[in-house]
Amino acid sequence: MINNHKAEFNKIFNQFSHRHNRYDVFRDFIMMAGFSIQNSVLKCESIEAEYMDIVKRYKKEEVNLFPKLLAELTLGLEAEMGDFLGDIFMSLDLGESRMGQFFTPYHLAKLMSDLCVGDKLSALSGKPFITLSEPACGAGGMIVAVAQSMLEAGFNPSEQLWVEARDLDPVAAMMCYCQLSLLGVPARVITGNTLTLEQSRVFYTPTHYLNNWSYKLNKYWNKDVVEQKEEEIVINTIPKIRSIDTIPAQEVFTKTFVHLESNVEKGENFSLF
Repeated sequence: MINNHKAEFNKIFNQFSHRHNRYDVFRDFIMMAGFSIQNSVLKCESIEAEYMDIVKRYKKEEVNLFPKLLAELTLGLEAEMGDFLGDIFMSLDLGESRMGQFFTPYHLAKLMSDLCVGDKLSALSGKPFITLSEPACGAGGMIVAVAQSMLEAGFNPSEQLWVEARDLDPVAAMMCYCQLSLLGVPARVITGNTLTLEQSRVFYTPTHYLNNWSYKLNKYWNKDVVEQKEEEIVINTIPKIRSIDTIPAQEVFTKTFVHLESNVEKGENFSLF
């Protein structure tokens, strides 16, 4: 079923006139979708202005295609969890080889999640939630795989998982934001550089607000007394097929990328690196 929605997505996407660059159309769709989701919660005028600036680039009949693309994305993720946008991005041949922009096939992401994350889920038997850091999130395929592994193990990622995702590429970061939002994963998605910590945009998924995650995180991260013996559990054995820019591979597998607090009193922290 999900393949049907991907095929329909591509069919709609190909209706855009040849006067538009294919990557620009995909980028504009992703940004408009992300802005729509974010403003369903925030009602921010500056975000609305960015949305309208994109609309002005297209004819009316072309603007009407964007909601249809979003509908296929939503229905595809509802039919089957997966990296819908990552697969679409690669099938449209939009990857940038110079930037190492090749997204991990979802079946591999799911395999790595089952192998490396499964044992850590046992921590949820005595803790209210776990937190996850993804410093090079791409379209969010690895995060979706973790959420699916949790569901299959009988846990609810909307209530028992919180994610910080980051990517240098604003399109990739917004792809991740859209998918996590539609799948109900509470997350902070940052467009920025993981090494320098510079950032240009921070979006929270609707589930972060709806399930009151700011309160939950503050409750467990701002305790006056913290047991010093508690340390962050880091999963550092997951290989990464998609690289970030020209960062040497050995740097990608370091704890430098782990930015979530390690003094979570009752939560359990881990990273995909």
